[in-house]
Order: sequence, then C-alpha cells, then structure tokens
Amino acid sequence: MHKHLGCCAVVLGLVFAGPATADTTVPVSPAGLGPWQSVVSDSSGNFVTDTDATVSWGVNPPGAPFGTGSVTLDTGTNHGDSAPQLVNQALAGIQLAAIKTLGYSTLGTLIAGSGGVGQLPYLMLALDTNNDGVQDDSIVFEPLYQNGFRPDIPDQGPIQVGVWQRWNAAEGGWWSQHGIAGAGPGINVKTLPEILAAVPAARIVQANTTPPGGLRIVIGVRNTPDHLVGSVDGLSIDTGTGVTTYDFEPGTQPQAGSSIVVARAAGNVLYQTSSGFQTLSNGRKLKLGTFIDATHGQVTVTSASDTHGSYQTALYYGGKFKTRQRGSKRPVTEAYLVGKLGCKNHSKTASASKRKSRHLWGDAHGNFRTVGRSSSASARGTKWLVTDTCAGTTTKVIRGKVLIRQFKDNTKHTVTAGHSYFAPAR
Repeated sequence: MHKHLGCCAVVLGLVFAGPATADTTVPVSPAGLGPWQSVVSDSSGNFVTDTDATVSWGVNPPGAPFGTGSVTLDTGTNHGDSAPQLVNQALAGIQLAAIKTLGYSTLGTLIAGSGGVGQLPYLMLALDTNNDGVQDDSIVFEPLYQNGFRPDIPDQGPIQVGVWQRWNAAEGGWWSQHGIAGAGPGINVKTLPEILAAVPAARIVQANTTPPGGLRIVIGVRNTPDHLVGSVDGLSIDTGTGVTTYDFEPGTQPQAGSSIVVARAAGNVLYQTSSGFQTLSNGRKLKLGTFIDATHGQVTVTSASDTHGSYQTALYYGGKFKTRQRGSKRPVTEAYLVGKLGCKNHSKTASASKRKSRHLWGDAHGNFRTVGRSSSASARGTKWLVTDTCAGTTTKVIRGKVLIRQFKDNTKHTVTAGHSYFAPAR
C-alpha cells in the first residue's frame, strides 16, 4: 500500500516533440550541489534525525551509467516509513507542458518490502494546477507500474535487483495523489498527455517540505519494517533550453560540527590560512571558523545538516564572515559577520553610530542563520541582507521570510519579503 508520498521506483524520461539544443552534463556533489539538496524526511516532508535512514554519496560498482559515482537512498532498518531523498529547487514556475526530457537511472539493492511489493527510487513533481502559486497536487512516476499495468502503455520491463535500469516516462504512466484525470497507482496510471488534458496550465511549484523543492527523488514512505535501498544517477531534464544531465558524484563532503565545503561562485573570494589569505578557486574543504572574505565576490557554503548524509548549500556575498554550527542532531550553520566597527571609539551620537558598518547578503533554503551584532536571521527559503552598525543590526528580506532573534530582549520576529527589521544594540 502507498502512503502520503508514494511508493515504488521512479525514473523518468519525458520526451516531447521539439528541436534539440546544446546538451550539457553537470557534476553534482556535496562540494557543488547546485540546485540540489539531500535530506532525510518523514512521510509528510518534515526533516527528521531520529532514524538510521541515510543519503550517501559514493563510488558506484562497475557498470555505472555516468561518471564513477551515484547517490544511494537507504531507509534503514525499521524505518521504511522514512523518505531519504534528493530535492531539486530550480524548477519552480516551469509549466509541466514545457518539460521535454526527464529521465534517470536506478540501481536496486534491496527493493522488496514486507509485503513483497518492489520499490526503486521514485520521482515526484509538485504541481500548482490553478495558477495561485500554491501546491495543489503531486504526480508520481514509478517503474513498477510500467510493466503491463496498462496494455496501451509500452512495457518497460520489471524492476530488478543489482542492475542499472534506465526509465523513460514520456511514454509511461503516472499517478496523482489527488486523482488528477483519475490517475492512481497500478492500472489507473495516466500518461502525461492525459494529465495535461485535465490540467493544461499546471506548473511545477516548490512543495511545502523541508527543504522545499519542485522535484524530488525519493525512496521509502512504506511500512515501518521495510528496508529499501536504491541508487540514482544521471538525471536528465530539458525544459526547452537543451538537455541537462546531472551526474551525481561523491566529491568532497563536509562533516557536521567540524567542516564546510566552499566554492567561488563569482568575483574574488579570499579565505584565511596560517600563511595568510588565499584566493578561492575550486571547491575547498575548510574548518568551521575559517575567515572568509566575500566582499568582492560570491561564495557557496555547503554544510552537513545532519549525520545521515544530508547536505545543504547557501550563497553568501558582499561581506566578511566566519562559520560555525549549533546543535547536534540537526545543526544550524551560522555565518557571523566579522570586521571592526570601532563602536567604543565613537561618540554616542546617531550620526557617529552610522559612520561604520558591515554587511552580508545570504541566499538559502536550508538550515542557515546569519548572526550580526544585535540580532540573528534564520533562513526560511530566503534572500536577505544583514547590516551591522554601532546603533544595531538591520535585516532586510528580499525573498521569502526570515526569523529574527533580537539579542537585547531575546524576542523573535518574523520578517517577510519587502520588509526590514532593526534590532537596537544592547
């Protein structure tokens, strides 16, 4: 039986008619996640840590379809109801009808649960069907249902153990959590044209999950005793600009509580070493607390968000900062502003208090927080600016919302896009 998220395998390959453009292959690893994050969630999409479910980035056994690595999703023992997954955050706003190609490969290691029904990693697309920007439904593609469940849908063969398989959903069947076009698991799966006929304006939207994402590759959400293990690689997608294939590789991985992985995104970024400042070029693993100068550049910071293989990435720029992590089961990665303000040497006048400032831009969907002199700002799918002066700390929200903690009285304030909050100095 299926639970909230879905069941068996997913591997897609939508192919609609249209001219091809330049194709690209993009390596994805903890050192460079791009639009992806890895996470272990429960059946409702909430972040969980009390589990032995894992998302692990490793080297493939022989026969890997792309590169040398893949990502393995493992529900762990007695956690078949968990949902280890990969989340893509770059597709929000894309029309479902615009997808020309969507496919990837799977390798099943443990695919049968307590009920004997097989499962490989499956894919979910969150849809807004009435153009209000809110998720109305999700559609799910599972290879299990591509093997003779509907005689008018091409048979793609049975799911197998220990074999890399490539799945094409352009000619396959999907089911809907809320029954779009009557789509359901098994014999009720529908083709994408049938779904689009019922909801022609459907768009991909960020799901209300942690972290949010429009496309997810998931395993699990089954019966608790089930233990399911499957690997994924080579996800290919084309929304009209050419096929992009994401090649999942192990790369450099940060460790919770000790290190991060940073990479230059633009401009000139420096980091401090025992021999002085060095220019950041390729991705590099740094100890927490390393001084990073992104005043004239942009830097991505990838951190571990639990001890189960979950990774998250934030973009910082326009300032100087150091990083640290707080908490153990689900650590918060903090970027705290550095640089002297010289407040002790200033007069108490308002004009003097504004003479010096320091600031830092942040753009993140994960468990990140920027810490200023008088307040902290926790990301909630957000683009935000934190500015310190001797008078206090101002947080300006460009997208999403942030949770502000004001140090002076330890109060909390939620700030939404287009608004700012000033926390006076203690």
